[in-house]
Amino acid sequence: MLTGCAVVIAWSLDGGQNGRVARSVALAGRPVGGMNHDELSVVASQVAAEYAKAQVKVNAPQGGFITTTEDLGLALQVEPTVTDTLNLESAGSVPARIFGWLQSFFTARNAPVRITLDEKSVYRVVSEKDPGPRTAPTEPSIRDAEGGLEPVEGKPGTGIDAAQVITNLPDAAAKGLPIEVKVDRGEVAPRFSMEDARTLATHGERLTATGLDVKAGEQASTIPAATLRQWLGSRATEDGLVLKVDHKAATAGVRKLLDEPNPIPKDAAYDVVNNAVIITPGVPGLGCCADTAGEIIEAALTSPEPGPVELPVVDIPPKVTAAQLSLSGINEQVGTFTTNHAAGQPRVTNIHLIADLIRGQVIKPGETFSINNFVGRRTAENGFVVDHVIEDGKFAESVGGGISQFATTIFNAAFFAGLEFPEYQSHSLYISRYPYGREATLSFPKPDLQIRNPSPYPILIWPTYTRSSITVSLYSTKWAEAEQTGQTEVPRGPCKLVRTERTITFVADQTTKVDRVNALYRPAEGVNCV
Repeated sequence: MLTGCAVVIAWSLDGGQNGRVARSVALAGRPVGGMNHDELSVVASQVAAEYAKAQVKVNAPQGGFITTTEDLGLALQVEPTVTDTLNLESAGSVPARIFGWLQSFFTARNAPVRITLDEKSVYRVVSEKDPGPRTAPTEPSIRDAEGGLEPVEGKPGTGIDAAQVITNLPDAAAKGLPIEVKVDRGEVAPRFSMEDARTLATHGERLTATGLDVKAGEQASTIPAATLRQWLGSRATEDGLVLKVDHKAATAGVRKLLDEPNPIPKDAAYDVVNNAVIITPGVPGLGCCADTAGEIIEAALTSPEPGPVELPVVDIPPKVTAAQLSLSGINEQVGTFTTNHAAGQPRVTNIHLIADLIRGQVIKPGETFSINNFVGRRTAENGFVVDHVIEDGKFAESVGGGISQFATTIFNAAFFAGLEFPEYQSHSLYISRYPYGREATLSFPKPDLQIRNPSPYPILIWPTYTRSSITVSLYSTKWAEAEQTGQTEVPRGPCKLVRTERTITFVADQTTKVDRVNALYRPAEGVNCV
């Protein structure tokens, strides 16, 4: 038996090998003991070529999976492997090296195999091929909180841990092909840390600190920092935690911020030419923004450049289209009336102005049109001028004087179209240019003239005028025809209550309906009826 001293002497003579691989060493299952650098390099290169597209079997409780070195980004490093193999006997403490030398007489030793791994690929392959049961870990993230962005801790999942696969692969690769990696199935920690989330939150704070200037067409504004942070979150990628923007929330938010189309869409509208109804098509406007606005905002935050961020505009369609109007049933004249007045008087300005305001309005079936509600108070700021009015049974002057002529004209057009009058009032003094007993006046807020449409079709109001007359025509589908069929007078003190009978004939079945409108006239200025 060798003494301790003799062992040391024997090891010193045999163990170093002087530039050769120690005895009984195998590289990935191939014996390489005694080889020099060049010989070992040839073998290592062959092994590297075999490893380039080798099968890798990952064994785990309840089932593993098979993949390839190519999918994992695993490659054998030839020169580092050669160097470490040649230096196998010089690594570690002297006692350990002597013990290893002694073992080499009885068992082969595996040479160290130096490999590189693409950790991103390993994580991806494990996530895709783990047959389960598997629950993906929740990575740390960030969220908007009072005062700024804050990190949110991740949560572990369950399954095969890619980190353990990465740790165990070098030893498994050293044993040769096929490569078999044994791993556990259990808790899988998040890949990224809370520190990663804190760093990202700080980065997000910095990027949003001054807000973001945006522009869509002719509109421009700045998205405040607090608003931007409400849209921010994080996304775990192979390269780490990165900022993400909630695209839908950002698009909706910027549409609210830049909410005025320019140009404004123009609705399809009615026009009347030679008593024929025509429809002018609508014209789309331009406004913020296309559905990609959120993606553009995200890109702008992560790659900030000077100047406002250009957001894509989109067509804003008209709310009312020509197709909708063409199906409305407004296609013929169903009532019209004209009254005359002297030309050149101030009141003509008021008559023309209220006619222009109301032209094109539509009374839908069952709806009531109120002139006072639609036009509002007649003021000089709105373009109305001073002319004669009747107040408390006496002639006076006021801004908007004369518009009762418009009221009387539309009242009579509606009378002959078979429409209803939920609210109306005649002049308190009869004026000869108006039909006796069949007229209406206006003031603000009372008296008002309200016209209700009892027909199943919408009704278009279309006033026109000349220097000395005002005409109001109504267009729809003829539903009824009306005529004055009688008139009576009843004394009311010194005044007269004039009752005008109307007979309405319905086109569909030729049935009739009789109703009345009333007018109460004073005999002279200042005379009270009671």
